Amino acid sequence: MTSYCPRCGARFREELAMEMARTSFRCDDCGLAVADPPAMLAPTSPEEEVEYDLGQWESSERASATTALVEADIPYRWHPDLVLVVPAVAEEEVDLLLDELGEVDELAEDDGDADGGADAQAAMSDLFVAADRLQHDPTDVGLVADVLEAALTVDACLPPYGIERPVWKRIQSLAATLAADLEEAADEDTVAADARAVREYLRDLV
Repeated sequence: MTSYCPRCGARFREELAMEMARTSFRCDDCGLAVADPPAMLAPTSPEEEVEYDLGQWESSERASATTALVEADIPYRWHPDLVLVVPAVAEEEVDLLLDELGEVDELAEDDGDADGGADAQAAMSDLFVAADRLQHDPTDVGLVADVLEAALTVDACLPPYGIERPVWKRIQSLAATLAADLEEAADEDTVAADARAVREYLRDLV
């Protein structure tokens, strides 16, 4: 039985933990609709695991961390008091991931409530449309130009209203990878895969 939210690590109330066995419900802390939780890291020996105390992190920050872990295909599980457990072999990668998220949060505090406005929203939409088309025709010169322009704008903008900093940073990273492969004239399969990754990530955001 799952006792902790797989996204933010919050402990479920007993009645919610029981409900988990029957249907889906929403985590009180982060709002995740829990129906098909991701596979959790199976218990191993202590020397094969690394623990991170995320008790000072907000639920949205913890959710961003586990989202990044899922994207990086790094298994994890939660322990009491918001302790995140990952395989020791992934320690260096997880250190970098969490440090990166911490830097994003510091930038968010410095910028206050600022966002990228209409320009960022338009660039995100343009990137989605161009990537969606490019995945099917990675040699189209016009589409390549559209992707490069949108990626450049995305890289230079703050996130649009409603998009969290870690999510925006991931969008920037995916866009940068696609743009770099286009500029380096990577093979069609690589460009198509990059475009598909951008399109899939943006699908529910635009």
